[in-house]
Amino acid sequence: MDDVELFAALDLDAPELDDVQRAVARGDLAAAKRALAAHIRGRSSPRWFFRWQDRPAPTKTARDFPEAETLLRHEFTFGFHGARAYTATFGEQINWGANPTMGEDKTHLWNESLNRHFHFRVLTDAYWETGDERFAQGLVRDWLDWIAHNPRPLDSSGNNVEWPYGCYAWQTLTTGIRLEASWPNALYRALGSPAFTDDAIAAILGSVCDQARHLVKWPTAHNWLTEESMGLYTAGMLFPEFRAAAEWRRIAIERLYRQLTDEVYPDGAEYELAAGYGNWVVHNFVNLLQRARMNGREAELPADLVSRMEKMFDHVLAEAMPDGAMPGLNDSGNADVRRLLQSGYELFPQREDFRYVASDRAEGEPPAFTSCARPYAGHYIMRSGWDADARYLLFDSGPYGSAHQHEDKLHVVLYAYGRQLLLDPGNYSYDASRWRRYVLTTPGHNTVMVDGQGQHRRSLKETYYWSRPWETPAPPDNDTLWVSTPAFDVARGTYRDGYGEENDRTVTHIRWVIFLKPDYWVIADALAAADDRPHTYESLFHLDADAARVDASARVVATANADAANLTIVPLLPHDGPMADRSLGVRIAAGEDEPVQGWANDPWRPVPTAIYKTSGAGTVWLAYALYPTCAGEVCPVVAVAPARAAERGSASLTLVVHFADGRTDHICVSTRPGQEVRWDAFSTDAETA
Repeated sequence: MDDVELFAALDLDAPELDDVQRAVARGDLAAAKRALAAHIRGRSSPRWFFRWQDRPAPTKTARDFPEAETLLRHEFTFGFHGARAYTATFGEQINWGANPTMGEDKTHLWNESLNRHFHFRVLTDAYWETGDERFAQGLVRDWLDWIAHNPRPLDSSGNNVEWPYGCYAWQTLTTGIRLEASWPNALYRALGSPAFTDDAIAAILGSVCDQARHLVKWPTAHNWLTEESMGLYTAGMLFPEFRAAAEWRRIAIERLYRQLTDEVYPDGAEYELAAGYGNWVVHNFVNLLQRARMNGREAELPADLVSRMEKMFDHVLAEAMPDGAMPGLNDSGNADVRRLLQSGYELFPQREDFRYVASDRAEGEPPAFTSCARPYAGHYIMRSGWDADARYLLFDSGPYGSAHQHEDKLHVVLYAYGRQLLLDPGNYSYDASRWRRYVLTTPGHNTVMVDGQGQHRRSLKETYYWSRPWETPAPPDNDTLWVSTPAFDVARGTYRDGYGEENDRTVTHIRWVIFLKPDYWVIADALAAADDRPHTYESLFHLDADAARVDASARVVATANADAANLTIVPLLPHDGPMADRSLGVRIAAGEDEPVQGWANDPWRPVPTAIYKTSGAGTVWLAYALYPTCAGEVCPVVAVAPARAAERGSASLTLVVHFADGRTDHICVSTRPGQEVRWDAFSTDAETA
């Protein structure tokens, strides 16, 4: 945007721009820029979270900021989600389209990080603490260089990687991030530096206008739209000098408000179903409220915006593990939600349960519920309580997700006695590596592989999210079973969407998860084949432990965490009944590279992964008792055995969990509820008993 376009975009009738208007009227654009820059430096509003005028007296020196020194030399290093970090060193001018990542590590995240100007924070932090003008000069140098060499595309969203202008420089998400955080944070911290000349301020304002117009023209969806909208809103909030500023805010608010209906399920889950991205969306709604209130613009927001946000905090609360983190399903690691729930408490001060989890149980009151269902998310949470030692399991029987999806239906994560015991592998760099494929696909999750193949919903758009309109209390086509009582919980889910690239639907996987409160779980899997040939099945359990051991004869797997909680997996052995005439093998994989198995993130590391393998024709049943123990405790389960059933058939499974003290728990699951099953002294026509 040149100077003529900039002044045409400003509201020169505003009283505070009188000097600018007079200079423009007489054709003195240099004087107009001086007046505009003086106005920007001298104004006391709009408000941001800090002011350049409040920069403290220096307490540190440049030696305390070695990363900032490398950035002054144009040396950039970025690494993502456990992948190798790559460095690029430029000369005087940055190549904004450069990407040093190579081979299977090749990732667009490097381009995005460079163009999102994350390094602005490092330079402004150094300037704020030291007062060293070199850091402000380096900041402005890079800022103006980006503006000069990355003109706005008028016929492209910038989201196509083939687009030539600097590769990702005008990606809409990247543009939103710049306007929402990177640029205002830098401007409001460093504006007092002489490096911010009149020309520099005018160039920055012109680019803000260009970027806001870009976001108006090219909206997307998901967390991208939320961040784009927040960038657009922030530009309209911080720069009311533009004639279009009020319209930018209106469009941003309208898009965000519509997302509450179109992209947030009735149970409060953001429909990507990735904790990190969903919580980012919630944070941005909090940011919208905070920024509007800070600048006296709350009246511009819909009257029911705050009340409609409560369901998102409800979802966060419902899924929080005892350590205050949500399990990191889909493209997400475990996400600490305590700070987010504190924001929820500030918005909804009657919600003492938000405060309870936010404060690590120091304040507030525990939630009135324990186990619960999130039917749209398809997440079923089983917990013994809200104390630090609570036993917790999340069962995922939901849609694939609108974006950031993993092939993980019927996956479980487990936490007990202060430690996660069964984990999700988390995220990995968005690259073409085998590690990325691993976290995306079934081998990285706690479910079942069929004939060496994983689930494959990516080609089935209808599995991504529930059909609209969304109504409460649950999707009309949700075939998941959920029952919760004081003594036990039962959840059942089904995967029937096919395995492998061809979506072979020969085998249907039905999984029951049963919580025998408050101590342990039984997982029962029915693998029903529609043909007569045998199929091979592998059950996966990714253990959050340094090591695990196997009892070869009993096929029992137990973690070996010293002075901490542990998990024991006791399988149903194929002695007789529906498992007769087949073997059950087990091995521990950890840190395997080809194929990848036994890895997890935060940090990226090998983890022992129990793989139980069997084969059979028709309906094959697998079952396991999962018993967590606190530090120093011995697992009391000694065996899981088939019950002596009076009537047998592949439609049901009856088993007995044997304890060291002689106690027995008897469990039956059936694929044909209504048909009587008899075993030992019991009979039932229920699906689960």
